[in-house]
Order: sequence, then C-alpha cells, then structure tokens
Amino acid sequence: MIFSFLKLRKKTAAALSGILIGAGSLWGLSLWQDIPLIALARELGAFVLLLLAILAVAALLGFLLSKFRR
Repeated sequence: MIFSFLKLRKKTAAALSGILIGAGSLWGLSLWQDIPLIALARELGAFVLLLLAILAVAALLGFLLSKFRR
C-alpha cells in the first residue's frame, strides 16, 4: 500500500488515497480548463460546508427522534 510506511489502517489509507487522487484530478482539470485554483477551492469549501450542514441536520434529527421515541 502507498501509505504503509505511515502505519495507517487500510480503510484510512484508502480514504486518504482517494482524497489525494481526487485533489490531483481537480488540480489537473483546473490547469486544463484555465480555472483559477482560488475558484476551485471556493467551490470545494462550499461543497464541504453543504455536506457538514446535511450531516448536522441528520444528527439532530436522529437525536430528536431517539429522545421522543421513549
């Protein structure tokens, strides 16, 4: 494995590899299409915030449902 020297679990190494491959692909795409890296980073930040908001709403909904079920 590419991250075996870091002594990471296989799932963690696979996730890290996927993130690095995705970041490299987006960087190559931004060079090919002449998209500034700042614009790409802004879009990525907005996407991460959206995913965190969805996760927070799902966690809050799960917490509320578990409290009122009893």
